[in-house]
Amino acid sequence: MKFGMFYPVAVASEAELGKGLLGLDRNCYASTIEELREQAICADEVGWTSMMFAEHHFEIEGYHVTPNPLMLNVYLAQHTKRLRQGQMGLVLPNWNPLRLAEDIAMADHLTGGRLDIGLSRGYQPRSVGVMGQHYHANAAGSGRAEVEATNRRIVEEWFEVMRRSWTEDLWDFEGEFISVPPRGLEWKHPISARLNAGVADGVLKQVATVPKPRQWPHPPLFTTLTQSPETLNWSARIGSSVVTLAANLDIVRWVFQAYVDEAAKHGRKLRFGEYSTGGGVVLCRNLAVGRTHEDAMETARQGSAFWTHWLGEFGFFEALRMKGQEGLVPKTFEQMLASGFQIVGTPDEVGEQIRRLKEDLNVEYMIFVMYGGITEQKRMLESIRLFGEHVIPKFPDATAVGR
Repeated sequence: MKFGMFYPVAVASEAELGKGLLGLDRNCYASTIEELREQAICADEVGWTSMMFAEHHFEIEGYHVTPNPLMLNVYLAQHTKRLRQGQMGLVLPNWNPLRLAEDIAMADHLTGGRLDIGLSRGYQPRSVGVMGQHYHANAAGSGRAEVEATNRRIVEEWFEVMRRSWTEDLWDFEGEFISVPPRGLEWKHPISARLNAGVADGVLKQVATVPKPRQWPHPPLFTTLTQSPETLNWSARIGSSVVTLAANLDIVRWVFQAYVDEAAKHGRKLRFGEYSTGGGVVLCRNLAVGRTHEDAMETARQGSAFWTHWLGEFGFFEALRMKGQEGLVPKTFEQMLASGFQIVGTPDEVGEQIRRLKEDLNVEYMIFVMYGGITEQKRMLESIRLFGEHVIPKFPDATAVGR
């Protein structure tokens, strides 16, 4: 199995958050980055697969301060040797797709080919509505059909531009939202004309984005935190692994099987639960490990404030709805525990919970939400190290063994 970490990067403890605009505090952010560096080094030493960060903007409240996860990826890669870096995920409507394709390719080289790519539609209107205004974009999950449709069309068009940027040499594209290159753009440099660099009669006809990624044909793709049929089918078609945080295992089984079935329509045969760099399904859970059960529970309780105070207001507790549960899902730590979304305990207890999931789902990749900044640093390091030293060895990664 492979085990990754997904970090909502808060800049203060659960006792401090909600009492001021801490995202504006330079010292808080500097301390958070230093703690992340220590945690990345620890994870690298004890065998974790990956470390991922979300993209969020304008979060002055301090719960999620990661406006450019690619820069954080590159920084942490300089302090680690084997730990992969990724995003959960990059919000495509926030970007110019050409610039994002270039930045990803550069980051892939700067991380030594240890980059994963998370694709996201974005769920916060304060972020997508501001950053994507030039394309009249807004966040997914609005409930308005025209907003959802525009968001989805932008995401799919942006990915196609990025795919061509990474995999083709000279190319052109005419889409609903962007033309590459725009018609009639003059480019009269004699070297470009002599080398046939996409120029005809002094007019630019094609472009070639550079550099190409270090990994071929591009870094592994992940579509983040979704169980939408439309997004699942698109992900299976392009070879992007779907990351699901559904707590109900019947829903998880449906996601796994639906992905396998859709991938088969496009000539990709996958086993139920299989993950590969060409696609699959990844299971997402919360994680807290301690030397005693009580220690682990306190670590989990501190991290849960991110859900109960912040994330729950965006509807994420619906993913924790248990079989047969009716009415509003309680936005509580107790719901996180009862639903099975929170994996918590000593290394032996945690290992047993993962073993049961492995037997039920044949899952090959799990990504755990870990709460840097909001949880005490000593608890974060203990959880990372105990899991790496005592749980990961029980579930060897066949791919790593093969290498």
